[in-house]
Amino acid sequence: MKNNFHPTHSIQISDSWVLWFEASNQYIVIPNPLKIILDVFLYSENENDFVEQLESLLNISNRNSNTYYAEISELLKTANTSSKNEISNKSSTAYIKKTDFKKTYSFGNTSITVNYGSIGIQNLIHPQWAHTAFFAKERSSFVFDIFQSDQHLYLFKNNKYIGHYAITDYHLLQGQFSLQLINTLYNKNESDWIATFHASTVCNDKEAIMIIGDSGNGKSTLSAVLMANGFDVLADDFSPLSANNQELYRFPSGISVKKGAFNILQPLFQDFDLFPIYTSTSKDVKIKYIPPTINFGQAASHFPCSKIVIVNYDANAPSEMKEISIERILETLIPESWLSPLASNSKAFLKWVKELSCYELTYSNNTIAVSEFKKLFNS
Repeated sequence: MKNNFHPTHSIQISDSWVLWFEASNQYIVIPNPLKIILDVFLYSENENDFVEQLESLLNISNRNSNTYYAEISELLKTANTSSKNEISNKSSTAYIKKTDFKKTYSFGNTSITVNYGSIGIQNLIHPQWAHTAFFAKERSSFVFDIFQSDQHLYLFKNNKYIGHYAITDYHLLQGQFSLQLINTLYNKNESDWIATFHASTVCNDKEAIMIIGDSGNGKSTLSAVLMANGFDVLADDFSPLSANNQELYRFPSGISVKKGAFNILQPLFQDFDLFPIYTSTSKDVKIKYIPPTINFGQAASHFPCSKIVIVNYDANAPSEMKEISIERILETLIPESWLSPLASNSKAFLKWVKELSCYELTYSNNTIAVSEFKKLFNS
């Protein structure tokens, strides 16, 4: 009866199931007992049949069965509703505005020029790329135009309309610019990426380890500390996973660190006091961007990743690394990331997730945190 409600993909990981619904591009993680009830729902003829089967198979009362039926019906209705945001295409009326605010950035053998519509718009993008900016006499092969019109921010690449976003949703512009940048650097399209994770990634010369955590939990600060101790930071806050090889790719932005970490990081970086101070676009806090120690094109651009660490800085807690379940990781990883809506990429994502080893690091001591990561890379 409910065939149209079935998840497009599903996979069992440990004692849970991860379900993916193509219509909404939504992932749902449920425990195994609930998956059994869901299967009964999907293959029942009607509500009465569902109630009878739950009583017969699982000894669940009629009252509880009716509650399950209503809640599962609502859940699957939402999961099978398209999440596409139907915004009118304004590209036909928008035009590229001339601007005096231009920056050119160098990434190995590739340079890009960005024409910003104003200083305010420039401050949304430029600070994390300031370390790559240079004065260019010749026109770059890749030119982006970002400007405001009718309360929207517009993004063009080589005169081609990419998208527009409400001024209040400037983070969507930032995300799309980052996606277009990695497409440019690696000659890829959006469909070539499984996901771009709101995560930092560190690596050695063989593998990468992804670092996740809620905002303010210290993942970028820890990445900077690890970089100061000889690790390579592959990406900060934006870690792209390729569909071609299921590996994480280098995103060569500066590492964003908040004012509260300045005293910790200043002794670790010789030029720290020279790094400009900016005001965060999302919060009224002062931040700096620490340039990566390895320039783009001077080291491998991608690595396999089979380990994820969720971090939590707690000055009053003992520092420890412990293994945890994938469910704990997915609670943070999925809501905070862009995940491809393509069925083939979703299937690849689930396959990648199933092979992950997951850890939680609570730390108050940077030396111990560095030591724990060294152990993890050697394990």
